[in-house]
Amino acid sequence: MIFNKANSIRIDENRCLNQRHSDVQCNHCWKNCPSKAIINSGTGVLLDADQCVGCGLCLHDCPTQVFSSYKWDETSIISDVENEGLKITEFFCGRHPAPFKKEKSNTRGAVRIPACLSAVSRGAWYELGLKTEIELHVEVCGECSMKDSLTRLKYFISVASEWLEASGRPAEISAITQNTAGKTKRELKALETGLKVTSRRDFFLALVGKGKPRSERTPERTQSFTNTLSNEREDSLLADWQKRLAEAYPENMIEAYGQPAYWPTIKKSKDCANCGMCSAVCPTKTLQIVVNEGSSSHYFTSGLCIDCRVCQLFCPREGISRDREKVERPFEPTLLLSGSVNSCERCNSVTIANTNRLCFWCSEEVKTDHDFMNACRKLFLK
Repeated sequence: MIFNKANSIRIDENRCLNQRHSDVQCNHCWKNCPSKAIINSGTGVLLDADQCVGCGLCLHDCPTQVFSSYKWDETSIISDVENEGLKITEFFCGRHPAPFKKEKSNTRGAVRIPACLSAVSRGAWYELGLKTEIELHVEVCGECSMKDSLTRLKYFISVASEWLEASGRPAEISAITQNTAGKTKRELKALETGLKVTSRRDFFLALVGKGKPRSERTPERTQSFTNTLSNEREDSLLADWQKRLAEAYPENMIEAYGQPAYWPTIKKSKDCANCGMCSAVCPTKTLQIVVNEGSSSHYFTSGLCIDCRVCQLFCPREGISRDREKVERPFEPTLLLSGSVNSCERCNSVTIANTNRLCFWCSEEVKTDHDFMNACRKLFLK
C-alpha cells in the first residue's frame, strides 16, 4: 500500500476551510479517517504517520483537496480501463490477493490499485461507470484495518450510481461480498494501475496515449460556463475530480433520459444587500455576481458547490438558505436574483439601488458613527 504510514501524502493547509475561516467546522478528514490519524486544530492540520493505515480516503474525502500524493493519479485508472475496453471490470485493493493469469478474458478484466478502494473519488467511479460495468471486491474488507472506510466507499458508489442514472446511463456497479479469490485467480489477470507516471518508458507511453489516439468529444449542447466563470473556476479550491466531473457530466448527459440527481442548492432572500461577501468567500467560486450596465445578477452553479455553508455563515443579513434538490443541469449557472445597482457615494463600490446611495458596509459605518456621536453627546452634556 503506497500510503502506509502516511507515505507520500502532502498537506496544503492553505486549502483547508477551517484554517481559512473560523466557525466553518468542516470535519470530513478527521471524522471519516478509519484510524483517527488526522487532527484538525487551530494550529493546523496534523497527520499522525504512526497511526495512519494508508487507505488514501483523505485524498478525495476532503472537499477542497487539502491532502494529495505525488505517487497517486486516479486518472491513470480511468485511462487504463478505457484502453482495455472490456465490458466488465473487477476492482481489487492493494491488500487483496491479486488475480493473475497469462491469458486475458475477452469480456472481463481486473484492476488492482495500490490503495484502498475508498481512495478512488466518487467522480472517478462515475467516469469509470461510463466505460465499463464495475464489480468491487469487498469480501475481505471485514478483516482489514481500513474496514471503517467501507462506509465512505459505499457512499461514493451510491452517489456515482445516482449521477450515472441521471445522465441516462445504466448504473452497473455491484459489490462482491463472497470469497471467490480462487476462481478469480484462475480466470483473470489484474492490471496494476493508479500510480503516477514515473519511469522514462511510462512517460513516453503516456505521451503517445499508449498507442491509441484519443478521440475529441464535443458536448452536444452549449458550454456550461462563460469564459469569465470558467477562469474563475480555475482559481478556486475545487478538487481535481470535481473539475473533471464538470466536463464529463454535461458531455455524457443523454437528454430526456433518467431522473435528475440531487445537488446542493441555495436561495437568496430579498434582503440581499449586494455586498459581495458570499461571492468573495466562496471557496469554489460557484457563487458569482456579475454587474453589467447598472444591473447586478447573482449566479449559482450546483455542481461546483461543496456544501460548505461558508456563504451562509458570512452573509451579514442572514439572507442565504441551503438545501439539496433535484437539478437537471447542475453545471450550468442558475440565476438566483438580479436588480438595479449604483455606486456607493462613500467608497464607489457597487450596491443595490437605495435612497441613501450607500453600500451595506458604509451604511453600517454611518449607523455606528451616529451611535457613537449620540453616546458622546449624552456623556458630555450631562
